[in-house]
Amino acid sequence: MIYTHWIHDVHQDHSAISHATLTAGRHVPRILMYRSNWYATYAPFRGNFFVDITPYIETKIRAIKAHETEYKKFGEKWINFVKHQNRNNGIEMETGFAESFELVKYLR
Repeated sequence: MIYTHWIHDVHQDHSAISHATLTAGRHVPRILMYRSNWYATYAPFRGNFFVDITPYIETKIRAIKAHETEYKKFGEKWINFVKHQNRNNGIEMETGFAESFELVKYLR
């Protein structure tokens, strides 16, 4: 299984990695793209694969805060955005918090 940045990420490095990963992983049966930032984009992120992360939400928040320069730039606004996004995803799948992914392919 491959997890990669969302192909429409506005950060050019993230988008480039996604393109390269999709090419390199063309024979891998499962590929999921994730949204790794909160910047507005020209294309909507279509989260259609959800994973319950309720037991791990605080670990995720600590991991985000480890990106010190980004956290220094955006602070708690970024954390609040992530928590609300994961809480809304959780509501969709009837759990506390969930991570959404855009499914590229998911074969057995």
